Amino acid sequence: MSNSGQNLTMDRFKILSEVGVGGMGKVFQAVEHNSNKVLALKVMHNHLKNDPTNRMRFEREAKVAIDLHHKNIVEVTAFGFTENNEPFIVMEFLEGVSLQDVLKQKLRLNLPQFFEAFDGVCDGLSHAHESNVVHRDIKPSNIMLVDGDFKQSKIVDFGIAKVCKQTGEVCPETASAIKSMVKPNDALTGDQSSTSIEETIKILMSQEGSSVLQDLTQPGEIFGSPLYLSPEQCIGEEADCRSEVYTLGCVMFESLTGSPCLKGSNAMETLLLRVQNDAPSINEIYEGLEFPIELERVVAKALRRNPDERYQSVQELGTALREARELLYDRSI
Repeated sequence: MSNSGQNLTMDRFKILSEVGVGGMGKVFQAVEHNSNKVLALKVMHNHLKNDPTNRMRFEREAKVAIDLHHKNIVEVTAFGFTENNEPFIVMEFLEGVSLQDVLKQKLRLNLPQFFEAFDGVCDGLSHAHESNVVHRDIKPSNIMLVDGDFKQSKIVDFGIAKVCKQTGEVCPETASAIKSMVKPNDALTGDQSSTSIEETIKILMSQEGSSVLQDLTQPGEIFGSPLYLSPEQCIGEEADCRSEVYTLGCVMFESLTGSPCLKGSNAMETLLLRVQNDAPSINEIYEGLEFPIELERVVAKALRRNPDERYQSVQELGTALREARELLYDRSI
């Protein structure tokens, strides 16, 4: 199938059913008439199609992902336009559930599932990074588990543009507010600010109606979930591969414990917690099960506030996870 959107139209497909709805569009299961192949079509919401920023993000998802070919990344093959000029993306149809669906059911991944799933996520992200692509929006809803035992994983949604409020970065107003409440290099050194989190939240909440709060609360604004942003992203710095190591650490933490890492009562508090506090150990959170020390150390290193103290690439993180699994396996023999 051609990867150009110039001549690709919806009449090449038969829609079978709607399978999902997201902030940017709806996803349908469809069959291509010529090949009889079952595919997924992601169609942009009609009310967003005339917004240049949203349209750029949507088309970028197709253009970036088309060039990424890896077993742990959803295969995107083409993009086109409906008769109403709504952009749509053609991709492989995945049968499975998202990691978010699993966590919503109060489930956790057991250790074999965890190691297999995140081995795949690390491999897929490493491939993207080698292709000079930083995902910037890794979170449970963008990780699909596509087999019955939750072990095989695929990364979805590469629709991140370098536009404020459309990326895994905090908008300038929010970043400035956070920076004003913490000491320079607070996120990197681990020093505590003289201003407590409680005082900071009180000050920010007193600015009701300001752009600071609106940027976090207005529906439809997408800037990356605070639950999965690195400390450096929380103060407005650009995401790099080490930022995605931290993000993966957050997702691993939640997958093992069932609880998000450093979650505040609202988005702003979560951002401040992320900047001012070290992540707790996975063994501090989950009662009733002691995680192996080898795994605890890997997750802890991924979640270091200082980017220089983390694994310096997702590939390094993947290697550390495999080594931890091998040590556990050897110990159990």
